[in-house]
Amino acid sequence: MKINNLFSFIFVLTAAAELAIGRIYDERLSFLGFNLSILLSFVFLLFSIIFIFSTKKIILDKSKILLISFFLVLLIMNPILWTIYGAFEYGVIKFFNFVLISIPLSFIIIEKLKYDDIKNLFHILLGLSFLLLFLAITGLFDTPRADGRISILGGGPIIFGRWMGFGVLALFFMPIQKKITIRIIAISAFIIYCLISGSRGPFTALLICFLLFFFLNFRKVFFKSLILFFVISCVFIATNISNDISELGRTDRVFLNVAKKGGSNQSTQTRYELIERSLDLMIRYPLGIGAGNWQIKANEYSPTHLMAHEYPHNLIFEVINEYGIFAGLFLILFILKISFTSFAKMINYKNNKSSLYPFLFYLWCFLIVNAMVSGSLNDSRLLLVVASCVMIHKPLLLKLDE
Repeated sequence: MKINNLFSFIFVLTAAAELAIGRIYDERLSFLGFNLSILLSFVFLLFSIIFIFSTKKIILDKSKILLISFFLVLLIMNPILWTIYGAFEYGVIKFFNFVLISIPLSFIIIEKLKYDDIKNLFHILLGLSFLLLFLAITGLFDTPRADGRISILGGGPIIFGRWMGFGVLALFFMPIQKKITIRIIAISAFIIYCLISGSRGPFTALLICFLLFFFLNFRKVFFKSLILFFVISCVFIATNISNDISELGRTDRVFLNVAKKGGSNQSTQTRYELIERSLDLMIRYPLGIGAGNWQIKANEYSPTHLMAHEYPHNLIFEVINEYGIFAGLFLILFILKISFTSFAKMINYKNNKSSLYPFLFYLWCFLIVNAMVSGSLNDSRLLLVVASCVMIHKPLLLKLDE
């Protein structure tokens, strides 16, 4: 292995770890008096500095200008807003984790990484999804919750559901040379545990992705989908599997508790309240209130109905409320630009079996839907990774399919 390839692999490995952890320092990773996150973060930041300063030329395009503008507004506005409205521990940790992980990683992916590096990155993340699936099946490192939903290694059920959805999309769309039977079994397990997580956002986003896939490939997949639906229906009718699944985790919650309570939209109602508070803050503070201050300001104007949530569970509202309308505008334009670009690249390279663009497009759609119903800026680090992969100038495919 060449020294450059070794450096790239080490960086990709630590980058995958930082994406999974989401923090520069995580107290949960302490073993025998040593915190593993310190070592991982040190190597990641060291290699980030090396890669950034080794970049000789930067080619600007519309997507990159929008992304740079978005980052600059965040970096400039947030310290100013903190001096006005105050800085608290939650906001400080969230902001600096984003600055130290998402910003350098986005730049390095765009400017330095190649096809093999990106493929290795997503293979490592897929391995993490399998690890979480295994831990969920075995019950190892399960953090008990009063509501019965799955929480692995301290991560919440929404995060777990997203990783299960990622596993489904990776196995379905990535160019992986595995037997179809093994992939079907693994995909089925990921879907089941995405349901068991009890989080509607990830499962709904996954459903939307496959409906979109069905619409875009109607002629090609219609009869295959019909046969698959028939087989699945026969399995559910002939066995007791549907009852077995319903008894695990909080599957009923994904379907609004219809089976047990006759229907409940408590979570949906909460989302409406979060939107209402966010719109109110956007009108009162169009230039933002500073990272981590959403809950504090939201509760100042409705002290009789305090919000228990620390962020609005919508990426765009969070950015507009905490960093200002200009940051929100750049983010919206960037999302629209990447959406069109990822779709165009998927179509342009659809005949190349090694292409990563189908996977990137549907993963982008999955993450965007999640970001609109349950996401935060720091949680959207994988969203920015996908966007950065789409922005790489050299096509993410092999010249000749083997």
